[in-house]
Amino acid sequence: MVTILWAAIRSRFAQTFTLLILAALPAAAAAAAPWYAVSAAGRAAEARAGTVPAAERTVIVHWDSDTGVDPEAALDAFGDTVGRTLPMPGADGALGLSRAMTVLDPAGVPDRVNVAYRAGFCEHVRLTGECPAQAGDAAITRAVAARLGVRPGATITVRASSDVKATRVPMRVTAVYEIADPAGGYWADPLFKVDSGLDPIFTVPRTFTGSPLGEPTFAWSAEVPVPLLRGEGGYDLGELVARSGAIGKVVDPTGPLRADLANAGVRLLRAVLLAVVPVLLLGWYAIALAGRYTARDRRRDAALLKMRGGSRRRLLVLLSGQHLGPLLAGGLLGAAAGMGAGRALAGSGSLAAAGWSLAAVAGVLLGALVVLVVADLLLIRTPVVVLQRELPAARTGRAALLADILLVAIAAAAVYQARSGSPDTGVGAIAPLAVAVAATVLLARLLIRAADRGGGAALRAGRLRLGLTAVRMSRLAGLDRVFALLAVAVSMLITATGAAAADRAAHTARAEAELGAGRVLTVRAANWTALRHAVAVADPRGRYAMAAAVDRQSSPPVLAVDTGRLAAVGAWRPEFGPRPAPAPQLDPVPLITGTALVLRIRNDRPAAASVDLILLNEATGAKVEAGFGPVPPGEHTVTAALTGCADGCRLARWQIPAPIGPDGVPAREPVTLRSLVQRGPDAELLTPDRLADAGEWRTGAADLGLVLAGGPGGLTVAAGGSAAKPGGDRLFPVDAPLPLPLVQAGPSPVPWRYGEPALNVSGTLVPGRVTATLPALPVLGAAGVLTDFDALRRVAAETGAPGVTQVWLTADAPAAVVDRLRDAGVLVLSDETAVARAARTAGRGTAPAGSFAVLCAVVAVLTAAAMCAVAASVDRAPQRAAMAALRVQGLPATTAAASRYLGPFTLAGCGVAGGVLATLLARRLTGEPDSYFEDGWRLLPPPEVLGWRPLLLSGLAAMLALAALAAMTGMIGGKGRSQ
Repeated sequence: MVTILWAAIRSRFAQTFTLLILAALPAAAAAAAPWYAVSAAGRAAEARAGTVPAAERTVIVHWDSDTGVDPEAALDAFGDTVGRTLPMPGADGALGLSRAMTVLDPAGVPDRVNVAYRAGFCEHVRLTGECPAQAGDAAITRAVAARLGVRPGATITVRASSDVKATRVPMRVTAVYEIADPAGGYWADPLFKVDSGLDPIFTVPRTFTGSPLGEPTFAWSAEVPVPLLRGEGGYDLGELVARSGAIGKVVDPTGPLRADLANAGVRLLRAVLLAVVPVLLLGWYAIALAGRYTARDRRRDAALLKMRGGSRRRLLVLLSGQHLGPLLAGGLLGAAAGMGAGRALAGSGSLAAAGWSLAAVAGVLLGALVVLVVADLLLIRTPVVVLQRELPAARTGRAALLADILLVAIAAAAVYQARSGSPDTGVGAIAPLAVAVAATVLLARLLIRAADRGGGAALRAGRLRLGLTAVRMSRLAGLDRVFALLAVAVSMLITATGAAAADRAAHTARAEAELGAGRVLTVRAANWTALRHAVAVADPRGRYAMAAAVDRQSSPPVLAVDTGRLAAVGAWRPEFGPRPAPAPQLDPVPLITGTALVLRIRNDRPAAASVDLILLNEATGAKVEAGFGPVPPGEHTVTAALTGCADGCRLARWQIPAPIGPDGVPAREPVTLRSLVQRGPDAELLTPDRLADAGEWRTGAADLGLVLAGGPGGLTVAAGGSAAKPGGDRLFPVDAPLPLPLVQAGPSPVPWRYGEPALNVSGTLVPGRVTATLPALPVLGAAGVLTDFDALRRVAAETGAPGVTQVWLTADAPAAVVDRLRDAGVLVLSDETAVARAARTAGRGTAPAGSFAVLCAVVAVLTAAAMCAVAASVDRAPQRAAMAALRVQGLPATTAAASRYLGPFTLAGCGVAGGVLATLLARRLTGEPDSYFEDGWRLLPPPEVLGWRPLLLSGLAAMLALAALAAMTGMIGGKGRSQ
């Protein structure tokens, strides 16, 4: 029997090769599916976890105990206990000790500070000095060093409380540290970062011997690896944490992230199944059709063996044994191609992924074998007389009619469920495919009728090429099935390509809208002035970088951007509305760069007046004070020395307190500022004419603590009714537009509805004026206000503006820009690009398996093309004979060749056109998605699923592939023809 089977396979090479290809294609899709699902889920989980702050991925354990005589041994014992009770394979846990203490500054004011030890401390900071090594050694921050007035080598004293009788612990400062990665999981434990008071003082474990440091809080923290968050290997972090209360206080913030990853894994698996299952069904259907079309030779084998008295078992072995070899070879080829494609799409996999892939291939081959065996069983039950017929018995149309009705019913149910708000559940998930299948089946019926009647009409009219082509199509074996297969495959390709393109476009647009620019650095600078200066140094021309700040906690949320650079750097989308214009340029007081200031002043008060000038260094933001006075009554010229303004200082404010009389009322006599001149270099800063313009000056208090009056002699300043209140003696230059121009999105806050708009800047209300209302704003979305960074910086000069400081960069910003920012003292906390942000969230929209779905659609098109070739080759011999007879009767050779090529080309064109039409109809019936994101985000209008680009490109790609196959089919069909 083996020899007979081998001979049969060798003699029927075309059928064998066809079955091999038809088995390899669905096998490739089946092999790629588990590989992609496992690998992509792991990669997506890594990307998702990377978007979550480290503090939300870190498990922390605290335990209050005594270190005894050996703190290191006690700490190691605590770590062993945590490791046994809360095992985390692959996690890099860090042990530590912390004790709240008190330290006095040079003025004797107590400050709270934590004395701490942290394993690996020196590897996670930048040190100036030596790493603590001995008991009593300490590393402090620059802020603590400035607060306590110490430097490396000095000694500081900590105590358990501010009580003078409390035990003192001297500590020698060996280094000044700066945290290298403040956002990293190493610093997630609040014991080791600033909560209130001073930055922690870090030392070594031996310092915690004896009172009062001998009773610290033991700490262990670890950033949970992504595999453990996903529960791989049956690991259940939640259950372990619930049972670990005996080791101390356990903080596990990973619950929401674990639930999110689990949900994302389910969504990805569902998307993979929705992509691959139709391809497998299509592949099995194509194999069944191929078995039916190529059954002519096997019918003869069955007839001969039955006439010779062969048993049913031998008949089944003879018929089905011819399928085993091609199926196995196709399965191996498909497995290799599928796992390679999965690796290309999702990266390297694991042994588990390979095992699942091989199991899926085995399932596909088993299904294909079952389909073919069922057809062979029908042959076995067929009488010998029927088996010897050249043409099989005609089939009735009842089964086809019932199948059509069933497909239409399923499509209607799917559309109803998708329209009712459940597009991702039940049959609603397959609504586009169900509608496309039903539409292509109905179109196939119309195509058969058109080919039959059109061919006859064309022949009667003498149009031989058209008529012969239509007749050839109408006589194609199973034209309706082949057309439906082609159209469904093309529809799958268009739908998958369009969904993937729309999903990618939506995520890219969202990433740009949420970031505000192609690349955003979250930074830490000494103040807004230092940040603005650093950006100006890093990018003097304003082509690549701009300073920005975001305060989401205020009401409304505030986004401050450099409106002068926004057009060049920001990713402003048309959906936001008109781009804000740069802030109006005022004429500020010239920068002060001298070494002394000369003030002409007239004091009309009965007592000496105190006048102070507050300056801010425009490079560092440091405050510089120049005091004039006390100035006696009368007119005087007063000189004040000035240091710290070599880089240029901006006049921030005057401070002119009024003396309080015995009755508690401030003196009403005025002080007149005549002029201000700088020395070294000499320059006139404020002339009498400029000082006389009261519109260029403003008071700080809302109830006008000072009364201003301009005159020929300068600016007259007198005390108002509230000059004795804090801030009532301050006078500011108007060097920023006031009220502050605001661009608003969303509803106004409640206080704005009953009063004038104002921003709360560190407790001070800054008046604002809404200049434009837009549908949305970058970063803030549908609610918030946008204002100019420099204007807000000038208004909040000393108090400082809250929020997160950022540097926005263009996507093509050179690396040197970031390097210059760091050299200018800007600490980069995070660096994120819109492309990377979109890539991290690509699996969290409506097309989580986008690239894999496109691969499956390509496999479907190739399967349909192979099936088209099989159908065209089935009746090749009768077609050749008929064409030879027509040639004898005088049919021109060009007409015969044209009909031979036009038939396959017409079928391919009809299949592509039918697929496009079915896809458009399916999208029309099922509708566009409300949002491309699982969280329902819809700030920007969603892109069309069937945009003209994916529709055109997919249709052209399918047409080219099918046309190439049609050309090859026509050439093969022409070989050996009769002339």
